[in-house]
Amino acid sequence: MIGSIDPGPVILDCLAALEKQAGPEVEVLVVDSSSDGTAERVRARFPWARLIEAPAVPSLPKLRGLGMAAARAPVVGVLDGWCLVGDGWIAEAIRVHRERPELVVGGGVELAPSERRSFVAWATYLFDYWEFVPPFVNGRVGVLPGNNIVYKRAALASDDTLRTVGFWKAFTNAHLKESHHGFWSSSGLAVRIRRRLSLGRFLRSRYHHGRSYAAMRVEAASWWVRAQWALITPGLPVLFLARQIRGLAAKRGARAWFIACAPLLLAFHASWAWGELCGYLRGAGRSHDAIRS
Repeated sequence: MIGSIDPGPVILDCLAALEKQAGPEVEVLVVDSSSDGTAERVRARFPWARLIEAPAVPSLPKLRGLGMAAARAPVVGVLDGWCLVGDGWIAEAIRVHRERPELVVGGGVELAPSERRSFVAWATYLFDYWEFVPPFVNGRVGVLPGNNIVYKRAALASDDTLRTVGFWKAFTNAHLKESHHGFWSSSGLAVRIRRRLSLGRFLRSRYHHGRSYAAMRVEAASWWVRAQWALITPGLPVLFLARQIRGLAAKRGARAWFIACAPLLLAFHASWAWGELCGYLRGAGRSHDAIRS
């Protein structure tokens, strides 16, 4: 299932990689709210893909919720339109789910070779996917990426909830963890991303992600609890950057780029932290509907 908001022509490469692998038992579903002609491209080039046009749905989590509710398979995978799966990705997802008891499986995320000379591509990639940089993990893990993840149907909320609230990976997976469900990572489920976002769009998106996350986290909390969470937000950028330093210390291929991108990563963390502060004190505002990447 692919939720798409203005992914550009790369979605054609995404679907072409899936087309080579998709048999009659596999449904590829694209839920689109783009203004860049994505629906027309998909319809013309991949008529076999199931396309749901949802121009009135403004945000990626809500598109994903619609897609998951509409999906008919007992196992539902989530990709972005700029994800390029490797050979055998579908077969590996099916195999792992058949062999493993975990409700959720996934894999690593690699920056596509064509993007590796771009400072902005590296900065946005390391911000979002620093935990999933190669070399990839095989085995039980505590976290999986939101754009390379496959769920058994039992792990998901009801179709009505998915349609109305949307799909929020952080809270779905947190609930599964609280219920003592583990996650499984397979190196055979790696994807490459070819994502091209402006710095302005990325900064805005991280603000809205942070604000939505905080607002949902304290939705039923008292003002005293909200204030306590708000008090720690000024320290989040440094805390997040320190976590990335520890996590990437052994990732030889990414260390130099991390050092070069550190000032920009700090700016991204500051944008997220400002969003969290607003979310704790003022709620989600319009951020639930403003997450587009």
